[in-house]
Amino acid sequence: MAYQFNLSYYYITPENSLKLDAFSEASGDSRQILIMQYVRGWLGRNRLYYAGLARLDLRKREINIDEWVEVVINQGFESLPDYKSSLVDSDVPPNPLGHIVLPGGMDRQVINYIYLTKQNYILLRTAIYFDGSRIAQYLSKIIHEHLQRNWEPLYAPQMDAETSNDWLKGKQR
Repeated sequence: MAYQFNLSYYYITPENSLKLDAFSEASGDSRQILIMQYVRGWLGRNRLYYAGLARLDLRKREINIDEWVEVVINQGFESLPDYKSSLVDSDVPPNPLGHIVLPGGMDRQVINYIYLTKQNYILLRTAIYFDGSRIAQYLSKIIHEHLQRNWEPLYAPQMDAETSNDWLKGKQR
């Protein structure tokens, strides 16, 4: 069963916004679908990290697994009982998005929701909780990181091929 993760907005640089629009037009995927793919990809690449944080949280709160899952899905971390064992900074490994600093001059874009599996839904809630940021900030970091890391090797060649067949001659970026 797919879980709807409600969002309101995200921030994106004008340059990345143009890239997202161009690739959306070329691929036929909406911005919402592309962003959903970015989030799923991020969670997939960092699944062990976020699952470890979820286990840590569960262990420190000392509650039943099923209760923890139900509260996280239906109400969020803020509705969980307090920690019974102290959570200290040394318990939490460095955040894989910790190096991402969003630049100034970003535009606000509306997005209503994305669909995730149950595990990814829980992992995204866990990620946002431990990051300490708001949903929009965290989503913006994922989008920014994805486009910074992947535009040149993955997307730019496809965009070039929209207007030139030179890639068939072995002339690629």
